[in-house]
Amino acid sequence: MLPLWCDELSVVLAPDQVVLVRFGWTLTWWGRIRRIEAKSVVDCVPAADGELPWEAAIKAVENALPQLIARKTVARITLSNHFVRYTLVPWSEALNSAAEEEAYARHCFKQLYGADAEQWDLRLSPNRAEQPLLTSAVDRRLLNGLRDIFGRNGISIKSIKPGLMAAYNNCRADLKDVNAWFALYESGCLCLALLQNGNWSSVRTIRVGDDWRDTLSQVLERESYLTEHNVETNAVFLWAPELATAALSMSGRWQIHNLIPVVHPALVQEYEGRFAMAMSG
Repeated sequence: MLPLWCDELSVVLAPDQVVLVRFGWTLTWWGRIRRIEAKSVVDCVPAADGELPWEAAIKAVENALPQLIARKTVARITLSNHFVRYTLVPWSEALNSAAEEEAYARHCFKQLYGADAEQWDLRLSPNRAEQPLLTSAVDRRLLNGLRDIFGRNGISIKSIKPGLMAAYNNCRADLKDVNAWFALYESGCLCLALLQNGNWSSVRTIRVGDDWRDTLSQVLERESYLTEHNVETNAVFLWAPELATAALSMSGRWQIHNLIPVVHPALVQEYEGRFAMAMSG
């Protein structure tokens, strides 16, 4: 079978669940059209004492794969922000290569998180002159575990992305050149990034409870006070597809814009909020 016709499996890993969507292809007069072959949400067994936060998700993926794979398949994986750490690495004209940028980024992570950062795999955003580099860090043991499981099932991994970047890339057109907060919600976690003229100015992930909608205004006020960047904005672009119709208890100056995930027209009829991240790549 030609690689062009491989099925594609989209996997989203979170502490409490794993979302899986398998895509196939249909040949029409207008060319290839992607279709959904199967989709499922697998709940994860709560982590045991001493267990790493992502181990339950790894086990859930391993158990689910045999039932989902029917043909030659490639996978793209999105990691919950629970499993990813972010920082902005200051731009420096003294850095002359990708290796130097990564070494500097690792130094920044070690300053924030200590020696554990040596065991993390780093990904740096594309370099823009005089702009800080958004950098993500993931425990290598998680990545190695995924590569092992998918390799044993004969599945090539096409990409592994942090949740923040997957959501941002999907709605990039809405965020171009804006001064705004970009808020990405998932159960138990809120990732907040401040954008200045569409560029990253700050990023932080915080734990939140089920009452996060009632306290979002206070959280935004606090983050605005704590940030070192003077960006005047009342705009908040919120990625929370599963809760798109839920009311937000907002007060004060904030203007909330619910982001609508971009989905290929051929897939719109099968769209559900809980599959948004898996379907929007």
